[in-house]
Amino acid sequence: MKKGWLEKTVGDILQLEYGKPLDESDRKPNGRYPVYGANGEKDRTDKFYHDKPSIIVGRKGSAGEINLTEAKFWPLDVTYFVTFDEKQHDLRFLYHLLTTLELTKLAKGVKPGINRNEVYSQGTRVPPLAEQQRIVGVLDEAFAGLATAQAHATQNLQNARALFESHLQSVFTRRGKGWVEKTGRKSGPEERQRPVDDAEMARLHAGYVSRTGGREATTRHIPGPLSLSVGMPETPPRKGWRWSALGDLARLESGHTPSRRHPEYWGGSIPWIGIQDARSHHGGRIESTAQTINELGTANSSARLLPENTVCLSRTASVGYVVVMGRPMATSQDFVNWVCSEELLPNFLKYIFLAEGRDGLLRYASGSVHQTIYFPEAKAFHIAHPSPDEQLKIVEQCDALAAETQRLTRLYEQKQAALAALKKSLLHQAFNGEL
Repeated sequence: MKKGWLEKTVGDILQLEYGKPLDESDRKPNGRYPVYGANGEKDRTDKFYHDKPSIIVGRKGSAGEINLTEAKFWPLDVTYFVTFDEKQHDLRFLYHLLTTLELTKLAKGVKPGINRNEVYSQGTRVPPLAEQQRIVGVLDEAFAGLATAQAHATQNLQNARALFESHLQSVFTRRGKGWVEKTGRKSGPEERQRPVDDAEMARLHAGYVSRTGGREATTRHIPGPLSLSVGMPETPPRKGWRWSALGDLARLESGHTPSRRHPEYWGGSIPWIGIQDARSHHGGRIESTAQTINELGTANSSARLLPENTVCLSRTASVGYVVVMGRPMATSQDFVNWVCSEELLPNFLKYIFLAEGRDGLLRYASGSVHQTIYFPEAKAFHIAHPSPDEQLKIVEQCDALAAETQRLTRLYEQKQAALAALKKSLLHQAFNGEL
């Protein structure tokens, strides 16, 4: 161990004090002081319970979570707050120290909670105050750089995803090049919405990204109906496209869940798509599933084997997840499924649903308890589409951009993981006297 460092327990260097309930009447959105819960600020108040900066440790719920406080604050009864000898220890050093101990692992119970005596028993190493302050200075500088890099990686990840969504919007919305839209007003051509070319779309998208950071901008700021409608729209689609009832281009199939009271229906060679499968493969091609059924299940229940390239859209529980079957499969009753004819490419239909977005697809859902796209609405779907040859060109462009987006997503996610690992490594070095 490095010279001057001492082996101690957490209980030797700090105390965990109980927080206190705060009456609702004392909580004010614009209060002067923060009110801390187990995982950060929960409210504001004009009262304070402790008048020195401290560390909040989650006691119940988000047990073991660590947060620094402001100078004056109110800790709720689901928290501990830290007191210590300021002549012996540095606040931020103790914060970093508690972070390395991973106190969340001490949480127990249905509503997770930690016992402060267990926290006190954790062993650690502590240098003199001057060395603590030196370590804090090094860590703060390093973490500031890591935070900047993490923010850039996060922004780039959002931008990569937003670029793909912006492309979908430019192809499938009325803001895309070649779309025609009538305003409904009795006025001249100058009142019609003008087409937006690709260059202007890119410029607009760059502005949206800079203002809002990506996805939210794309969905909120590019207006106009998409290529999907319930019933035949009165307005024309983009040039060279036409509106058709989806039922004229694809066969609608329902899904089904074989009875769990018949375990003999489950397990076998037929992949069975559930909501979790669709969520994890959203926007892609699904080849395998968490659960399977067998021929007995399809013979004795309403579950049916659907062909490869069937387009599956989740209609309830979590509306709007879309996948394309990579092989013959069955689905739960939570899906509406389309078996496409030669006039409609499955991936073209998939991209229509992706352009609409999960939030947009909720427009077609109803229900007081769970939002659901019911079959009458699904049967009334109309889509705007070009010829199959033109569909193929659009699909190839979207596929290429989707592949690049996935590559960038993996790259930025790996960078985020590497930055998190680097931060953990720095903390490990710091508290082993190696920094």
